[in-house]
Amino acid sequence: MDDPTISLTLDKDRAIVLFDLLARWEGENNAPFPAADCFESGAEVRVLVDMLRDLEAMLVGPFSPDYSDLVGRARAHLADGSEDMSLRI
Repeated sequence: MDDPTISLTLDKDRAIVLFDLLARWEGENNAPFPAADCFESGAEVRVLVDMLRDLEAMLVGPFSPDYSDLVGRARAHLADGSEDMSLRI
């Protein structure tokens, strides 16, 4: 029988940027976030919240006093060459 789990590997920059995005969507009441009609099922939201919890348990960066600097550096590193990227291909 197939293993029912998969593993996804993220480098630290991708992990911290993803964590920051998901944390803003979940916690900041005035932060922009996807509209409800963006999701076809509550399961999609559940997956994102579960990913946030998993990242929160693994990352030490979000609890660092220089967290905003860490996020800024990770965003700058990952944004290089992303000007032409879109989720709509």
